[in-house]
Amino acid sequence: MKKLPLILLLICISIYSLYFSLFTINRYQKFYAHYYDLGIMHHTVYNTYKAIETGDFSRILELTNPHNYSADQIKRMAIHNDMLLALFAPFYFIYDGPETLLILQSVGVALGALFVFGIVKVVFPEDKYQDWIGLIFAIAYLLYPPLQKGNSFEFHAATLATTFLLAMYYFWLIKRYKLSFAFMLLALLSKEQVGLTTAAFGVFILIEKYKYQKINNLVKIFSFENISRFIKKFRTDKSLTYSFLLIIIGIAWVILSITVIIPMARGEWHFAAKYYDHIIQNPWKIPYFLTKRYVISYMWDLLGPLGLVSLAAPMQLLMASPEFAINLLSGNSNMRNTYFHYQSVITAFVFISAIYGVKKIMNYKLRITNLSRDLLTHVVVLFMLISSVFFSYTSSSLPYAKLSDMYPWGKAQDKYDDIILWKKRLDQDQIKVSTTGHLAPHFTSRQYFYDFSWKYVYADYIVIDEHDARYGYLKETSASAYKALQDDPKYIKIYDKDGIEVYEKLEIRN
Repeated sequence: MKKLPLILLLICISIYSLYFSLFTINRYQKFYAHYYDLGIMHHTVYNTYKAIETGDFSRILELTNPHNYSADQIKRMAIHNDMLLALFAPFYFIYDGPETLLILQSVGVALGALFVFGIVKVVFPEDKYQDWIGLIFAIAYLLYPPLQKGNSFEFHAATLATTFLLAMYYFWLIKRYKLSFAFMLLALLSKEQVGLTTAAFGVFILIEKYKYQKINNLVKIFSFENISRFIKKFRTDKSLTYSFLLIIIGIAWVILSITVIIPMARGEWHFAAKYYDHIIQNPWKIPYFLTKRYVISYMWDLLGPLGLVSLAAPMQLLMASPEFAINLLSGNSNMRNTYFHYQSVITAFVFISAIYGVKKIMNYKLRITNLSRDLLTHVVVLFMLISSVFFSYTSSSLPYAKLSDMYPWGKAQDKYDDIILWKKRLDQDQIKVSTTGHLAPHFTSRQYFYDFSWKYVYADYIVIDEHDARYGYLKETSASAYKALQDDPKYIKIYDKDGIEVYEKLEIRN
């Protein structure tokens, strides 16, 4: 009976992993995934896998430039500094398709529930029902709509930052600093800006350590006169050392990524810098941008599923303040849409703060009521669980939800056999292929791949979904390219069925 909550948790993690692995694989196989971003990510990992297999290490983190201005081979860091992608390549020796990434993502995200469970056990050490409270929090985590949506939307290394940051925090709590540091490094490698959040965590540790010190004592501790004493304390106090490492490494990683790694790989400034031009030009308007209506909507989407209890522990929630600022101040509204993956870093701290929030609410209520500690805890946790289930019904894509997404479970489209046929015929690493967006993830297992645009001229074969070319997500570039292709004497149409057209470059045939 004592181990029952843990057994139930492992069952829930297995169910989540299985469901979302199958969901995302079906989504990919039935052409609901896209070049942005599953095709791009698979292309990068596939080339890295081939680099290991063949010894051609120039292909590590390589892909064909997805941006419209170039068709050159570039490094992934020209887009985002998510070097973590390279660590997925060894798994391609088991199976070298996008399915591998989708399974690893689903399992990796689900494992975050274990660390939620562990954090609860540390925060509620004297509660005899701590395992059951931990189970409820873990279930709320697995039901959390923003987490599920990030998991369902293609594949991103940053999606796994949720689990890495939860693990980082958990191992810090139990004073396993080396393991905490290892997960911090994994989080850093998931995207260039994560260092700001890990640095904020370092600041949090310092605040927690010295929050009961008076101001004059703090001045003495960090004063020049006591510098030798501080250095000695720095060497012997692992928590203090760790906090400074987090701050220094986190900030250094962001600066190095933004000013050196990305510009070197890209040849210019980070493409997303333009999202913040309005802030750079009018920095005094930051308070104005933070009071816009979408801020409340975004916060509701993130905090509502846990009954807003995260707000009761603002210090823990503020560790995600750099990521909140990045999303809320961005000129790209997609970064405030929980349909995508941009909330992955924030999610970890929504749950950490919710755990502490329950404890703070409980302690506050105990001072003004005569209710028992256990009853208060159960009432607050039950309220949070009800909120979680309600939001799962109203906001998630699960089969029972109002917004359920059942398309991946439906019948395959008529064009399925046609695409699989050509996928097999063109299954050679050095054949250069161009396809429209939804077909791309099926054809990026090669060194050179060109999204269908003016860049089709570099391809040996072009595989087109006519509807996608004319009316799809990238129609601004694909429609004009499709028109140009009809009159291009260098290509001949060799297949036309169920809306799928295949073109071959004449010099290949000759």
